Amino acid sequence: MRKPLWRPLSYHQRLRLLLLPYLSGILLLLVLPALLAFGLAFFRYDGLSSPTWLGTLNFIFVTTDELFLLSVQNSLALVILPVPLRVFGAFLLAVLLRRNGRFLGWFRAAVYLPSIVPTAAYALAWLWILNPIYGPVNLLLQAVGLAQPGWFADSQWAKPGLVLLSLWQIGEGFLVCLAALQDIPPAVEEAALVDGANRPQRFFYLTLPLMAPILLLLAFRDAVVTLQESFTTIFLTTGGGPYYATFTLPMLIYEQGFGLLLFGAASAALWVLYALTGLIVLALYGIARQWQIGTTEETFVL
Repeated sequence: MRKPLWRPLSYHQRLRLLLLPYLSGILLLLVLPALLAFGLAFFRYDGLSSPTWLGTLNFIFVTTDELFLLSVQNSLALVILPVPLRVFGAFLLAVLLRRNGRFLGWFRAAVYLPSIVPTAAYALAWLWILNPIYGPVNLLLQAVGLAQPGWFADSQWAKPGLVLLSLWQIGEGFLVCLAALQDIPPAVEEAALVDGANRPQRFFYLTLPLMAPILLLLAFRDAVVTLQESFTTIFLTTGGGPYYATFTLPMLIYEQGFGLLLFGAASAALWVLYALTGLIVLALYGIARQWQIGTTEETFVL
């Protein structure tokens, strides 16, 4: 009897084939450009003349720039505060809206809706919402007799304005938390209820520990996205101001590359941004290890 010319693929082999297009996209659109930017960081290049070798001078130039430390501080400030608020906000909303109800579907859609709005349109909408003169937020504060902040026009209120803006885009994290909560077996909560645990005890000693790996994963994702993809929002709302109050590393990269045509220095700043992102992820991982939160594949299966 002749042997078949091909063997049926195993389950894991089929999974790898399904991931192949995504891996190809990551290599072509992320890894390859990052490697090219790393090579370009050792040259002086303005896009018009031939590259000139500078060695590590671009890294020295970028890290000694008077705006570098300020941009790092602003970048960290816009990660440390919004990320925990976004993650726990999405989690608490998922807890509140996990049950089935007549109008809960509409509330879930309302929470997710801001996440599908394009970033440019979302930023321009909030530029109007937080307008210090005719914005609805300040008009409401004026109506109740409270002080009206300058928001994006005030260096002290520009960062809180960006934090407030970011808190409305928690739809993706909300859906992940909602799916994970609905995946918790009802028998687990029923057993805790039989043992006499009240609602706060079930939340802090049952639901929260089971959701900890999911919240950690969302914190990783939000930290990376907030640090690297906040350029559009800041560029359209504050432009890095006022008085460099919201001048972040992505703004520094844009200024070096497209403002001064120093693409080598911009590439060096980009790799500084990558390194800062890696340090933030390592810090989150260290916190997770201290809190004994599992990060293996098995621990994400509730």
